[in-house]
Amino acid sequence: MRVESRISGPSSGAWPWGWWLLIPIGLVFAYPFLWMFLSIFKDNQEIFQPMSLMPTRWDLEPLRRLLSGEWFPFWRVLALSLCMALGQSLGAVMLTSMAGFAFAKLRFRARALLMLACLCTVVLPRQMLVVPLLDWVNFIGLHGSVWGVMFPGMASGLGILFFTQAFRQVPDAYLEVACIEGATEWRAYWLLLPMLGSCLLSYGLIHFILAWNEHLIPLVVLKGDAQQTLPLALASLYGSSLRFPYAALMAGSFVAMIPPMCLFLLSYRRFRNALSQIILS
Repeated sequence: MRVESRISGPSSGAWPWGWWLLIPIGLVFAYPFLWMFLSIFKDNQEIFQPMSLMPTRWDLEPLRRLLSGEWFPFWRVLALSLCMALGQSLGAVMLTSMAGFAFAKLRFRARALLMLACLCTVVLPRQMLVVPLLDWVNFIGLHGSVWGVMFPGMASGLGILFFTQAFRQVPDAYLEVACIEGATEWRAYWLLLPMLGSCLLSYGLIHFILAWNEHLIPLVVLKGDAQQTLPLALASLYGSSLRFPYAALMAGSFVAMIPPMCLFLLSYRRFRNALSQIILS
């Protein structure tokens, strides 16, 4: 007796109904970004009409004035923002991964209390911490320096909680084998670190986006227009005058989206895998 099994399904080349549903949803989410890009070529009157998508004429003069540094040194501010965000994210990945390894694999006094302190830094508003943070930055002599913004940002309670959960997924057998072979805790940390490549890249991307969009700490620590970050420089232009071409603000905002967007596209697969592993654990 011959048993034939047939699996019914859509014919090859046919789109499932879910894809047709995603098309209008994608257009809804893409409309604000498309409107922002097209607003680069509009005047103020057209920008204040959000339902008008296409510009009446394609004017690149506001973009040229922005890139030429007429309102602020655009390229210097962009380079400073990139260096600060990249440096802060790299430092945060190293510090928080070491702390996460200690919380996940080591046993020491006041462990629960320190974990509670990390949780408080996540749930408490940044405005509550800015005064003691400013006093600490003044005490160590980093007020007005980019290091005064980068060092506080490297200590992240969110990163500690993230890597604590990530290191808990690594079997203790690896750590026990390393200790039997005579490795110290520091050496064991470096041996386990390559296993969390996706988590390192994912949190680096998350922290880069947070550092890139940070307003409060750079506002109270940095001095002068020459040390502005790109979000602060754009915020200083917003609402300055109705005669100001808002197309330049749209152009700067669109440029500000490019670095996080590029990093996300490059690390999307690992970012998705790392988050799925941590959420499902």
